[in-house]
Amino acid sequence: MARRILIVNPNVTEAITATMVEEARRTAAPDTEMVPATARFGTLYIENRVESAIAGHAVLETLAEQAPGCDAAIVAAFGDPGVFAAKEMLEIPVIGISEAAFLTAYTLGRRYAIVCLTPRLGVWYRECAEEHGLAGRLVAVRPLDVPPTDITNAKEQTGRRLVEACHEVIDRYGAEVVIMGGGPIAGLARTVAHEIPVPVLDGVSCAVRLAEALVDLAPRPATRGSFARPPSKPSKGLSRALQTWVERRDG
Repeated sequence: MARRILIVNPNVTEAITATMVEEARRTAAPDTEMVPATARFGTLYIENRVESAIAGHAVLETLAEQAPGCDAAIVAAFGDPGVFAAKEMLEIPVIGISEAAFLTAYTLGRRYAIVCLTPRLGVWYRECAEEHGLAGRLVAVRPLDVPPTDITNAKEQTGRRLVEACHEVIDRYGAEVVIMGGGPIAGLARTVAHEIPVPVLDGVSCAVRLAEALVDLAPRPATRGSFARPPSKPSKGLSRALQTWVERRDG
């Protein structure tokens, strides 16, 4: 079954988009087309609540412009900025890469942990798990003490230390599944999986497979409840595409 999946990078760094899309295409089925998109405004990478709020707006602008014609969309920043609004906005499945990793971790073990690049990211990722209602099995969030100096080269700069952090959360907290959190390190989990004695997950890969499954399941879009499309209302200062959606000019 052919599928067209939009993968939205909520930060403005094209190199991070390329890293995530490369891993997405490696994971996707042969008949799945990955459509990359990078936020038009925002920050170099997203690390805290302020930057997440900005990114959520950027995600909605991007979806309004580029989601038509796609079968599903992935919000490709660990922390899932704007993902609940995006689910409300679109009638196609929308998956966050954190959400996908948490859900997959739940199927593989009773205790999961996240390793990530910075302490601020660790706070945000824990809050993200709580917002998804999936923090019940989260036993640890282990950020690196020294973050990468170049986020576009994060895998090369921090890969060995992230592997060490994986072993730490397994030994110290009894983690049965480890998630490597962060778009800039997409693909690292696959390349080091043989060094880690429990399943290690990459959010981009999990999201691609979940998106494909949801497209194939073809769930009915919501017409009632909080994820049904809200009524139109006047707006100001939005992009043309997002204003069209908010004001429901498309009927």
